[in-house]
Amino acid sequence: MDQINCQNSNHDSQRMKYICVDPICQTQQKIGCADCFLEDHATHQRKTIEQFNDQVKQQLDSFNQIEFQPITNTIQQDLEKQIENELENCLSCIKYRFTNIKSDLQSLLDEENEKLQESYNALQQSKNNELDQMKNVNDLHTISQEELNELIKFYQESSKIKNNYSQASEIFADEKNKIKQKRQKYLQKLQIIMQGLMKEFNDLMTTRNLQYDDFSEFETPQKSSLSPNKMQNFVESTRSSRRYYMDYSKKSLFGNASRKD
Repeated sequence: MDQINCQNSNHDSQRMKYICVDPICQTQQKIGCADCFLEDHATHQRKTIEQFNDQVKQQLDSFNQIEFQPITNTIQQDLEKQIENELENCLSCIKYRFTNIKSDLQSLLDEENEKLQESYNALQQSKNNELDQMKNVNDLHTISQEELNELIKFYQESSKIKNNYSQASEIFADEKNKIKQKRQKYLQKLQIIMQGLMKEFNDLMTTRNLQYDDFSEFETPQKSSLSPNKMQNFVESTRSSRRYYMDYSKKSLFGNASRKD
């Protein structure tokens, strides 16, 4: 480091040796020789220029080690992954519930269809039996008396039998229609459930609701000072609060005193 001599004519060109680091110092000139400090900084905290230079370098090295983590991408990636997982879980739960509902409804409808099919089979079998007994109507001269009696009985009750089968057919058709209506009703219920779910989902997940939601539990006491603009202002105010204003000659003097060989 080059030696710089004091420019005060009363100080015998002494070597500039000290820098005042006292926080309450009001003297504009912070660097000087031994006599400068006896006159202006007698009780102030001081450092030799070499000490000050070394300690500032140490502080700069320490300051340079402070890292601001690039959290933007990390937060976005973590959020996207969490949202994807939550949506997958949500879809899995919804699918599971609707699968169970579908299975329950299918079992119920299958049971009713099975009963209806049994009724259909019984009616069809009864009708076929009636027809089988009447198929020998063209052989009246050769059939037995018992078979003839059955034909006569059928003839006498044919209107009643036909009416009974017609009523049975109407009942059967009505039961089929009831099952169809039940299916339609179940479908409408599912549609109402789905519409309700979608409405709830839309109400909860709109951008506006997310923007105005209350996230105060995640905020720190410094919330208001951590916005990008206010953070920048905070840095600027911290920087300006420690500025010392020197004229050009004093800046040059300090620069020369701190210059390496």
